Amino acid sequence: MIEGYLYIFPLLVFILIPFAYAISFIVAIHLGHSKFEYPFLSRSLSDSPESCIYSQIINFTSFILIITIYIRYRQIAELIRNHPTCGKKYSQLNLIFLIFGMITAFSMSIISNFPHPNVFFVRISATYITFIVGVGTLYCEMILSYWIRPLLYSSRILPFIRMMLSIICTLILITFIIFQTITIVKYDNKEKLWTLTSPGWKYHLSSVLSTWILTSCLLIYILTLIIDFRRIKIISPKIFLTNDIIDDQMNDRLSLST
Repeated sequence: MIEGYLYIFPLLVFILIPFAYAISFIVAIHLGHSKFEYPFLSRSLSDSPESCIYSQIINFTSFILIITIYIRYRQIAELIRNHPTCGKKYSQLNLIFLIFGMITAFSMSIISNFPHPNVFFVRISATYITFIVGVGTLYCEMILSYWIRPLLYSSRILPFIRMMLSIICTLILITFIIFQTITIVKYDNKEKLWTLTSPGWKYHLSSVLSTWILTSCLLIYILTLIIDFRRIKIISPKIFLTNDIIDDQMNDRLSLST
């Protein structure tokens, strides 16, 4: 059986992450856990049931992201294997891309499962790891896209778009780290509901806005993988019975016949 709809995986990642935030925030507004005037600027996702809804969707999305990263890794690995002129650096960078991608997906899952203030250190550490390693994953993929461009693309447009997204993500990441660190060190970043009168509001607002811009750029980058995934297909794995199982089945048949 040939499966040719692999582009669904990056598309699902692009859709599910904003959906998780949107549906959780709507529930929080309905239950009075957050205010509509400050969308996504409070820690409303630390309350139930919106935190449960959010974590379930993000956990599933993390799994889909792992599949997406692995498919891209295998695609590049096949290109390297079929073109002996590709140097060892291709394989090494492709492996780094796989490791970074897995770390990003796992740390994203940690963020969704540690929403409460009493585990704030775990959550904020996972946030830093997700964005820093995530941007590192983009750079690995972007460099690989330039290397394999003659094998896949007839133009430089797609690799150029990915390069620009990587640069933008780097600048926004630096902004996020600066303002988020100031908010943590100088102000109480564990505050549940931030308002205009809260100390450090401007720093908190800047860190949150940079978070959303960075997340959007990362999702757009993942969305570009649809173009690559539409050019590959995967064959469903074949299942083989071991000799022990086959021998047991034959013995059962012989015993029944006698």
